[in-house]
Amino acid sequence: MTSSPAQQTETQDQSAATIERLKVLISSDQPMKKLETKLANLEVDLSWQKIPQTLGGLEDTFTFLQLKPVFEEAEQSGADLVIALDTEYNRFTLGVRKFVDGKFILLNIHHISLLLARLLLENQGALNAKRSIFVTDLLDKLFAAGQGQIEMLANLPSPLEEQEAFQQAGNGDTLFVSENQEIILKGQKDSLGYLLSQLVLAAKKAKSENRSLFETLLGIYHDYGFQREKNLSVSTEDATQKAFFKKIFNRLKKKPPLLIGMTEIISIEDLGSGTLKNMLSGRTVASQSPGAEALLVQLANNTRFLMFPTEQKVNFFFTSQGKLIRRDDFTTLNQQFDQRVVKLLSEINRLALEK
Repeated sequence: MTSSPAQQTETQDQSAATIERLKVLISSDQPMKKLETKLANLEVDLSWQKIPQTLGGLEDTFTFLQLKPVFEEAEQSGADLVIALDTEYNRFTLGVRKFVDGKFILLNIHHISLLLARLLLENQGALNAKRSIFVTDLLDKLFAAGQGQIEMLANLPSPLEEQEAFQQAGNGDTLFVSENQEIILKGQKDSLGYLLSQLVLAAKKAKSENRSLFETLLGIYHDYGFQREKNLSVSTEDATQKAFFKKIFNRLKKKPPLLIGMTEIISIEDLGSGTLKNMLSGRTVASQSPGAEALLVQLANNTRFLMFPTEQKVNFFFTSQGKLIRRDDFTTLNQQFDQRVVKLLSEINRLALEK
């Protein structure tokens, strides 16, 4: 039996509508029916897969290797977006396709916070935010452009709901971003569902325009400049290690060299004393950063690092800046910056050996 032209057109329209629906794969240790119901109302296709490995603690974060089986399943099933959830600590991350039909890449806390900040500022207008010092400062530029208020805090770990800054926040919506891959929009009764809904809607819009959510992120970098952030920590529970890094810290604080390796030091900001010294002019001004026993060192190659000792470890937070021209530059620049960080950390360590 031959279909009529009208029936054929209707079938084609239905097929196109099916293809256009966003496919989302959720991965967690157990199904999250409430969240799935909320996202299903956005007219997307959902599937669930048990997460291969849960996070071991508050300081653990999602890794590509950990989620690789989930991404492989997502690619085989034709999913557009992966949402990985840590139900114990209420944290999440995203896997997005680099191209509409390309391989999946894992977004980190900096990527996700940038995407959410842009979406919330566009959709809500007035918005406050508080971010950890270990979270990208590109957020500050987004909030300045969107006329929102953002504050950087020297200590904003997880769980956020136990932090004084969170408890004392006002009644309006405030976006909190911790260094432990936790994001909460205080003021929303169901923060997780609301934030993920915003990201799913953005991914749905991007797909309707034959783009991926990754390309939305690239748009932010084109507007505000590209940065690569990397957080490394070294245990100092051993007395020898503690003394080693204390020597480096004191050297940078009291008698800093002109160079680290072959790179000139532009400035050193002492968060403990609240001062910033320009190494080129010798001028010292007041620091704008929150108080902490930490140092922020700016180098001449568009790289800076925060050295933040604690009782049991030393945190190094590296930020490298560059120019993102093409989509493929993202991976290349990340690799180049990561190599720069490895070399820089080696050169920082040499400061403890110099007399």
